[in-house]
Amino acid sequence: MANNSHQRKKKRSKTSNRHKQQEPAGPRRFSEFGKFANDLLTKGYIHDQTLSISTRSCNGVGRRSTANVGAQYKYKNAAVEVNFDTKSSIATTLSFGGEILPSTNVNASLRLPEYGSSQLNLKFQQSFRNAALSISVGLNQSPDILLSATIGTSSIALGIESKYKTTSRSFGRLDAGISVTNLSRDASIILAEKGDLLRLAYAHRFGQSRKISAVAEVTRRLSNNKNSLAVGVSCIADKLTTVKATLNNRGKLQALLVHKIKPNSSLNISAEFNMKALDKIPRIGLALALRL
Repeated sequence: MANNSHQRKKKRSKTSNRHKQQEPAGPRRFSEFGKFANDLLTKGYIHDQTLSISTRSCNGVGRRSTANVGAQYKYKNAAVEVNFDTKSSIATTLSFGGEILPSTNVNASLRLPEYGSSQLNLKFQQSFRNAALSISVGLNQSPDILLSATIGTSSIALGIESKYKTTSRSFGRLDAGISVTNLSRDASIILAEKGDLLRLAYAHRFGQSRKISAVAEVTRRLSNNKNSLAVGVSCIADKLTTVKATLNNRGKLQALLVHKIKPNSSLNISAEFNMKALDKIPRIGLALALRL
């Protein structure tokens, strides 16, 4: 009898564990509405030549070289970075970040001698079964408070985001939107800039592997009735290579090739063409990032 009751308890515990694992995730945050479409249309495109080399040892000491030369020391959540640029100026950045309370993060950066661009940010994020909340406060003389909240499920969510300016005691931004997503589709409608800008974005991932994605984004400025359209496509050729391209209604065509040399190193080659002015020389961008 004791063995039978023990087995029943084990079965109940296994069943409860399965139910816990199968509980649906909460809704996405407002900052994630339309993010996949926006990243495909804008992320990674470059129009100049950049070389970045970084090294890091087990004690946290590293060096980085881009258009400037610098040194960096990093330990846990704190970092000190010194950069020397081509104009012989020196910039020192002290930064730290970490979780001081559950769901609460503090990030700070102090730049010397340009201390006017220093930042201290307090961010609180909390996810529930059917809601998500995010509050971000810049801790300075005239802080801005960014508040966003969403309700719904992992498949469909309604959200709102506002930015309150303490200097003018007014809301500088008020956005609202809806997001519908699953494994193959990602759609969003956002009403931004206090109701003046309407943005509709749709992304579709094709096939079971979902290596090919297509995106369309339409925006309409209600104050002057101007529309814009952008379409894009992305293809993961293999584990190391990704190719994507975008085209908008102004005739700007962009193409990007990203090739991973090793896990933390990559080569990006991009090109931009003006389809309405083919006599102009296309803009070519090259970025090589190496982490030794």
